[in-house]
Amino acid sequence: MKLKLSLFLFLFFSNISFFYSQKVGIISDINSKMGYVVFKGELFTEKPIFEKDINYDLIDFLHQYYTDKNISSKNINPTGISFNGVFSKEIERFRNVCKENNLDQLLIISKNKSYTSNDPMLIYSSLNHELGIEAYVKTKTRAIMYGNFRIYLYNLADHTIKDVVSNVYIPHRFKGPVFDDKNYDLINDEVKKLFADDLEKLVTRKMDKFYSK
Repeated sequence: MKLKLSLFLFLFFSNISFFYSQKVGIISDINSKMGYVVFKGELFTEKPIFEKDINYDLIDFLHQYYTDKNISSKNINPTGISFNGVFSKEIERFRNVCKENNLDQLLIISKNKSYTSNDPMLIYSSLNHELGIEAYVKTKTRAIMYGNFRIYLYNLADHTIKDVVSNVYIPHRFKGPVFDDKNYDLINDEVKKLFADDLEKLVTRKMDKFYSK
């Protein structure tokens, strides 16, 4: 009985040790800085008339997420990653990247590159930011958090890839105007904080499915 208990405890703590010593590489082809854009026009035909950076970075948050989980993470920039879809050759390349960089997993952040004619994400295809806050000239108290990208998680141990986040679209209405009528600058301090919180909660909830044991 003592032998079985000792074996169980050994395996249990070995698994915990493995989990908390994982190494993750983050690969991205998006602009991970949050943007802010104002659109003008009718629904589905809107055109961006103003765009700028906001002081927030998605990848910084992802590193903090892993730090909180006691998991080591680092940015890597391997050659030969096409970001054009998840196919068998691409998955094989992920395995090689893990082995070359002594990693257990890859977190891949890829911007959308293909759209249908009625795809609502199409309006973001020409922007400088794949992640951002959008506002509209016609509805000054409304804003949307958009994320024109997907996040995948590749696991070396079982050679599988999972879909973590696929596009982001979070609308909110505010009591006052979101931007200045004259220069379109963001004037509502609540907007950035609310959307950053929303984004982090969404990503955390999705990521926890793979890391909360």
